[in-house]
Formats: sequence, C-alpha cells, structure tokens
Amino acid sequence: MAPLRRRLCLLLLPPLLLVLDWCQFAGVSAFNLDTAGALRKDGDPGSLFGFSLAMHHQKHLGDRKVLLVGAPHAKALGKQRANITGGLYSCRFTTVPSDCQRIQFDTTETEKDHKENQWMGVSVQSQGPGGKVVVCAHRYQRWESEESRLMPGRCIILEQDLQVSKLDESSWDRKFCAEEGRLVGGRTKERFAYCQQGVSPAFTSDKRHILFGAPGVYDWKGIVRLEPAGDRSALDAEFLETGDENEYNPKLVPVDISSYLGFSLGSSTALTKMGELIIVAGAPRAGHSGKVLLLKREGTSSLSMEHTLTGPGLASSFGYDLAVVDLNADGWEDLVVGAPQYFEKDKEVGGAVYVYINRADGRDWSDPKIVRLHGNKDSMFGLAVESIGDVNQDGFQDLAVGAPYEGSGRVYIYHGSSEGIQHKPTQILEGEDGVTLFGYSLAGNMDIDGNEYPDVAVGSLSDSVFVYRARPVINIRRTLMITPDKIDIKKEKCDLRPCRMTVKSCFSYTTHPATYRPNLNISYVLEAERVVFQDASQGTLRLQSPSKEECVSTRLRLQTNMHDKLRGIPISVSASLLSATSSHDSTHNFLPELTPVTSPQDKQPQAELRFVNTGCGSDNICQSNLALQYQFVSRPNKGNADRLTPLRRENGTTLIPAGDKEVGLNIKVTNKEGDDAHHSQLLATFPDSLSYVSYRSQDKSVYCIANGNGTQVECELGNPLPRDAEVHLYITLTTERISLTTSDVNVTLQLKTISAQNISAVDARGRVIFDLDLQVFGLARPSQVSVGGEVKGENKMTSEEDIGSLVQYEFRINNLGRPLKSFATASLNIQWPKVNKNGKWLLYLVQISSKGVQAVSCSPAQEVSPLKHIKAQGMARGKRQAVESELEALSTDGILSLFGSKRKYKILACGEEVKCATIKCPLLGLDNNAVVILRSRLWNSTFLEEYKSLNYLDIVVNASLSLDSAPENVILRSSHTQVKLTVFPERKLSLYGRVPWWVILLSVLLALLLLALLGVLLWKLDCCSCSICAKNKKQYHVISGWEGAHPTG
Repeated sequence: MAPLRRRLCLLLLPPLLLVLDWCQFAGVSAFNLDTAGALRKDGDPGSLFGFSLAMHHQKHLGDRKVLLVGAPHAKALGKQRANITGGLYSCRFTTVPSDCQRIQFDTTETEKDHKENQWMGVSVQSQGPGGKVVVCAHRYQRWESEESRLMPGRCIILEQDLQVSKLDESSWDRKFCAEEGRLVGGRTKERFAYCQQGVSPAFTSDKRHILFGAPGVYDWKGIVRLEPAGDRSALDAEFLETGDENEYNPKLVPVDISSYLGFSLGSSTALTKMGELIIVAGAPRAGHSGKVLLLKREGTSSLSMEHTLTGPGLASSFGYDLAVVDLNADGWEDLVVGAPQYFEKDKEVGGAVYVYINRADGRDWSDPKIVRLHGNKDSMFGLAVESIGDVNQDGFQDLAVGAPYEGSGRVYIYHGSSEGIQHKPTQILEGEDGVTLFGYSLAGNMDIDGNEYPDVAVGSLSDSVFVYRARPVINIRRTLMITPDKIDIKKEKCDLRPCRMTVKSCFSYTTHPATYRPNLNISYVLEAERVVFQDASQGTLRLQSPSKEECVSTRLRLQTNMHDKLRGIPISVSASLLSATSSHDSTHNFLPELTPVTSPQDKQPQAELRFVNTGCGSDNICQSNLALQYQFVSRPNKGNADRLTPLRRENGTTLIPAGDKEVGLNIKVTNKEGDDAHHSQLLATFPDSLSYVSYRSQDKSVYCIANGNGTQVECELGNPLPRDAEVHLYITLTTERISLTTSDVNVTLQLKTISAQNISAVDARGRVIFDLDLQVFGLARPSQVSVGGEVKGENKMTSEEDIGSLVQYEFRINNLGRPLKSFATASLNIQWPKVNKNGKWLLYLVQISSKGVQAVSCSPAQEVSPLKHIKAQGMARGKRQAVESELEALSTDGILSLFGSKRKYKILACGEEVKCATIKCPLLGLDNNAVVILRSRLWNSTFLEEYKSLNYLDIVVNASLSLDSAPENVILRSSHTQVKLTVFPERKLSLYGRVPWWVILLSVLLALLLLALLGVLLWKLDCCSCSICAKNKKQYHVISGWEGAHPTG
C-alpha cells in the first residue's frame, strides 16, 4: 500500500503519533537485493520528493517501465495562483540521479479551488501493467465563500500514458466529498467538510474499481468509498460507501468517532470467499488501539462489515498500513497489518507487524493464525508495509517493512514460506549517509531490468529515492556418496590399522529463468568429524551449464583412538560461488549487469558413515543401563590405602569434617544387563569449597582430567563399557577452602554416554561440620584423705584450717585440633558436690585459678569462699597439709585392710544424696592446653557426724566441656571426666588398744610352733646329713685349691 499518505494524514492529526520500542535483528546478511549498485533518484530540495512511490508499467507505449514519485511540497505549475501545490514525477530506471520528469496535469485553478499546500502527491498508486494511475491531494480546499473554507481533498486519475482522460473532467478529477451537495447544509463541518479524501486510494484487485479512504468524515469516524475506475457514467457504474452512498448515515459506519476509518486500504477476491471482492480498511485509532475492517457489498449503495480485527496494545496504531498478499502460495491471500506505535513497557520492543495467515479456505477469520514481527525501539517498525513480489523466485511472495526512525532508517525484507512467513528478516536495507527517514515509503513487485526478478524502491524524507534490483539466484545442488558406507570397527581392527573410505561429491545448479545459463566457478568444502582427510577437503570446480554435473572424489580414513564408535559420522559439503560469466540476454543494457547469488544452503549432512556394533541390539542401537553409587569416605592411610572408612552420617546426611585436609568420594559405576555403553563418562562438578585434588582407580580404562580451578573433572569410564561391567573410582577432595560460612556442599555427578539412555544427574550432598577435638582430664590432690578430730561448729571456725583437710582439684584441657578462639568459646562445667541431702557441707570451695588461658572467671562467683568470716590460707601451707593427709590416709588404709572386719563404704555423687552446684568456667583464649585448679577443704565435721560408721567413702566430682555461641556447623565431641576423692576415718591411734593381750601371746606361740614343724620337715628329708655336708665341703676345697683344674672323681 502507500503508507506515505497515512503519514501525511498524521501530520494533520498529531495525536496519532507516538514513540515505539523494537526488537533487535542480529546476524542478518545481504541476500539478493543489490545494495552496492542501488539506483538513486533525487528531487528538488524541500519538495518531499519520495513521500509516496509506485512502480508503473506502460505496456502500450513501447513497454516502458517507470517509477512514480510523489513530491507533495513541489512548486505550483502553469496558471495556478498557489505557490506550493505538490506534484508527481516520472523516473526512468537509469543510473542518472537527476533524470526524473514532472508530470503535467492540474495546471489551472478556479475561484473556488484553493490549491496552496494541497499536498498533491501525498499518495500514488498504479493499477498494474497497462493500467491507470491515481495521485491525490488530501489537503485540497474548496472555498464556497469567504466564510466557508472546506477541505474535502481530491484525487486525479491518469491513463497509463500518465495523461488525464479525454472524457469529461469528472471522470479523472475525483472529489466525491465536494460533489452532489455534500458541502451544503447545517452540518457540513461534522460530515464532509474535512473529508481528507486521498489519504489512501487503491485500485481493487478485480481491476474495475477504485477505492478512496476519507478518515475525516463524520467527526473523524471516516468512510471507505468504492467508485468505477473508468467511466463513471456507464450503466453498470457502481458507487458504494460505508454510511451509504444515498443516506449519508453515520450510524451505518461500524466504528466510533475519531477512528480514522479508511486511513489504509486494500482489496482481495481470495480472502473470505474465492471470487468475492473484500475491501480491507484500516482504522488506526478505533477502540484506542486500532482496528482493521473486512468490508463487502451490501445492496447497491453501501459497504457493510464482514469481520473485524482488533489490534493489541493501547494506542498501537494497528491498521496504520496494510498489505494483502499470498505468502504461503496456497491460493488464498493473507493479510499483513502494521502497528508502528506498539510497545512493551520496560522492554526493547516496540512497533509491530501482524501477519494473518488465511486458513480453512477463508472461513477462519474469527480465529486466524497470527505471526507477530517486532522492531527495535523508537524505529516506527510497521509504518510502511508492502508486498514486493517473489524477489528470490522461490515460489513464495515476499514482504518489505519500513522502520524509518531506526537510525537513518531501515527496511526489513521477509520471505514467504509454506508456513506463511519466515520470522527473521533475510535482508536489511539501510539508508546512505545524509539520508533521513529512509523506508518512509515502499514500492515493488515489478521487474525493471528484465531478469524476471521483481525489484524494490524505497523512499525517504530527504528528497531521495533508492531502487534495489534483485540479483539472479542460483541453486547449487550437491550430492554425496560414501564407499563403503558401513564399517565394523572390531572386525576391521580399525584400532590397529587405518580404515579408509572414499567420498564422491557431485555438483550441478539450477537457475531462474531457464534461459539464464551462466558459467560458474564454485568452491567447495567437505566437513566431517573423527576422520582424517588424505586428499584435500576443499577445492574449486567449473560448472558450465545447469544440465552438466561435475564430481570429485576424496579419500579419508578414521582417526585412531576415536572416542565415538557408536554414532555414525555425518559428512557434509558446502559450496559457494566464486564468479559467473553470464550468457543472459538482457533487454536493459543501459543498466549494469548483476552478478548472481547462491541461495542459502541446507547445512544438514548429505551422507553418513555408519558403524556396525556387535555389542548392541539387532537394530544396531545400544541401550545401556549405567547406574552410579557413591559414598563419602575418609582419606585412606598410606599403609593401607585400599581400606576406606565411610564418613559419619546424621539423619541420612553425610557429615563432612572441615578439620581434615582431604576427604574422599568413592564411586562405583555399573552397566548391569545393558548394551555396551559407548564413550561412557562421568562429569563431576564440585563447589569452590570442596575442590578436586586427584583420582585413583585400579581399572585401566578409567582416567580423569580436571579443569584449572578444580571445580570440575571429566572421567572416561570405558569405550565401550560392556554389559554387566563395573568400574570403581576414588576421588580425593580438599576441604582447605571451607569456611565457617559453608554449611553444606553439593557434588553433582552426571553419567554420560552416547548410547541410548537418559541419565539424570546425582547430587552427592554433605553437611559441613567443624569437629573440635577437646579433651578434659581431672585429678584430686590428694586422692585419699582421712578425717578425724572433734566436731566444730561453723560459727566457731575462723580460718580455713578449721574446716578440714585441703583438697586441690586440677582439670587439664587439651586441644588436639585447630585453635579454639577462631570458632567459638568453650567452657568447663563442673558439678561441685557442695552439701549432702541434709544440707551439711561436703566440699568447701576456697579458690579457682587457671593456667594456659586468660584469667578464668567462673560463675556463679558466690560459690567461691561463701563464708566471709573464714580466713583463707596460703597456698604453700595448704599443699604441705595435702601431702600429709594423703600419707596418713594411705597408712591407715593399709592397717584396715589387714586387720579390719567387713568393710562399709559409700559413694557420694550428685543426685538425691548430694546437692551439687554447677560451676561454669569460660576458657578464653584457649589454643593448645589449659589447667583449671579448684582449691577446696573437706568439711571434717560433716564426715565425723554423718559417716563415722563407714570404713571409707568416695566423693565424685564430674566435669565436662561445652561450646558457647558457636555456629551450627561447629561440633564438640563429647568430652567429660570424673574425679574420685576417697575419705577414710582417722583410726590409727585406737587400733592397737582394741587388740587383746592373749591374742598377741597366742600369735607368738603359734609362730614358734610353725618354726619347730619346719625344722622337723627338713630333718626328715636328710637335708642335714653329714655325708652330704662332707661331700659338699670336699668338693668345695678341690675347686678352691686348683684354679682352672677339672675334678677327677
């Protein structure tokens, strides 16, 4: 269509213009429109030369083809009173930019005509080869009086020779809004006064009628009018319009006010019903987004609505321009609608073209198939849409879309296809330097140079027009044949010797038209993986004619140590045109000859070398059954590397100790009851905190390669991994990068094979723990004490010596792991046996001190020396008393063991018998070792009163370690100790007084009796015989008398 006129109308109606967003098109290369040799035509500066375009074919005047260019700001002609009227130019298709000629018409002006700034040339349309031409001035004014200055608009119909008809003026000067009394009456301004006829004229596809859009009628509702293209006075002349030709009824117009119906026009006889004329009219402001109406005849004077298409997006100007074209070559025409002001918020999208693919023989317009094409931001993509014919002669009509506000302007070329339209442009045309709003107008679908390819014209608002000629397209055909086309690698022993094959590549070409038979020089490239070319994989050939095929043979062999032995090897060949010597007979020798281009080639393989695999099914398809098992294990010892210890698990999750420098991942992969798994691999992905160190496997088929930072390793498991085979793999990982913020780790294990099997990834997860290795040991000095003396009341005690024996507890804390202060604070918790169940003192805590940590501050502090009237004793004297008490207790214990009767004892531990105080001592600054010392006194009086009947008793002190304010992943192994203090009653002085005298006498007599019995026993055994004594004596003297001599008898 002629989108230029619509823009003109927009100049009058500024509320319609908006700014848009666009999609980017990347990777688009030039196809067959010749950009290097584009023809340029220039008009007078400031004339808006190029605002509208049409290609016109004058068949009866020497078969002449011209480009018609509207210039709505061109100067007035002849006897016109106006200065600027606009005009139409005819340009021959030559390389000369300035050879366009002004077409002479409308050279006079009456009193009622006002042609100043009438914008003649705002739109121009050709009826087709040998047909008429219409050119319009939508701002033409009719002055009925000084008070009545109206703007009905007008259009001029020219014959194919670009001259007005010799019939009466009404046959060629069309201004229906100013005729038949439409400009008289009380409501003139609301009806036809601002008609603006000529914004969008169009010839109907049946070649009989002409269409006019008048968007200003009826308060800018707009109307569409159909008239005869020829003699208006003919008996069969037909005059139809929306609102009715006779009634002028705005209620019959199927849109609201300010809709601008008729802003764009088109027609078809293959849209809804074959042979029925359907008029397509755009109303870009209808419904606040725009509509397109499909109109048909109703009665003898009216056009009624058949279907309505509503544009998406508020104020998108849907229907600003449109084109009717059969894109998929199914015989039914499709509809293309521009919406240049479409946008999507916060996206680089704006401006759209909607392609409605005609389905179900035209019966599916209530639910058509829609393809939406997007433009780039602020480009007004879709301001102009044009059917440009089959520019590449592939059998499908093509489409051009203007985006004049994208940079200096662009035009996007889309090719039709069996599916309707290709979604990506095949070529993008850009304006030259200094040209603005390139793509503002479009024209095409006419071959200007006789090569049977339609060409394209593009207008701008820089008073310049560009014509792009379509280059001939050559389709290079390629065939491949491989000998042999199957190889059994095992049978042929391809791992031990070269396996060779030959590829035969053949080339030919086709052209359009058939008479075009150039000599071609082409280059070809063979491509294949897993092979080595023994001959050149690329070269050149000369193709002399389309019917003659040229072939070349290439030898190649399989690679050694080839990984993929299952899938076939695709072999493809591409070809490109180097040069062409044309024998085409062109009738347009005044234009430079165009070099041909090759059509885009299919890159899919044309042939395939297949492998025969005996380890697969009868269909040569290997269906493997790979499975994986894993286990986190501890690092194997050097002395016994094969023994792996699984890491601890908690609630089903493995615990990864951060304290260990390395952990292991033990993996087993099986192929149980599966076909051979070709090119089987394990891809392991590690987090940054748990990176790869090394691997170990006793399977020779396994080897691994890691990336640079140790976050991924790829292991080959076997090629193939046979049925029922299994492999074992041990991967060593380092935990050095684990920090306190690391709560868990995830290792992704992905098995891969080129055999037929879908394998999901396995996630090996572990929870990170920082295992602190703290140990606590305790002892009491002395470990045994005795109690004695008199019971003394608490009030009578003045010093700690009055309490009882001194006992000193020492708790040693050893840290075998990392320094504690970098993780948390540990505390020593002591269960101190303070009083018994009767509330009497057992152990009186005097003082707490420490070594190896900061000054310890235990709590509760009131548990230390709670009785303020008792004075503390020096440490040196206390130690001396502790040693004496221990010795005393030991000696007493020995006597009791020897002479006592049945012993009675008791254990005093925290519970019902003993009430304990919990003492918590923070171990601040603990790195390696520390000692906490508790100095205490045994409460003598309690033991003399409560436990005097016992032979001894044990007092138990429990101590354990805990963490304070530690992260969740810091764990302290259970560490506690138990210290026993043995207490004896003091009985050493009264022990001997209790033994009766007769017991002592009896013991002495008993000892003498035993001595006598021993002497008798020795006598009975002749141990005291004189002969024995003499013999021994003699022998003694012999040895003594002869040093070194041997006895003789």
